[in-house]
Amino acid sequence: MRMEPEQFWLTPIGLFLDLWACHKQFLGIEKPYRENSIDEIIPNGL
Repeated sequence: MRMEPEQFWLTPIGLFLDLWACHKQFLGIEKPYRENSIDEIIPNGL
């Protein structure tokens, strides 16, 4: 993920794990746990 050692050690572990999951999804190694469509996010009543 090209982080400097100081930046890595100062990053909270939860944030680092989220970034790692996004990185794996970007590379195609892992699929997202849940895929949303725009219809699920934006209510129809707008």
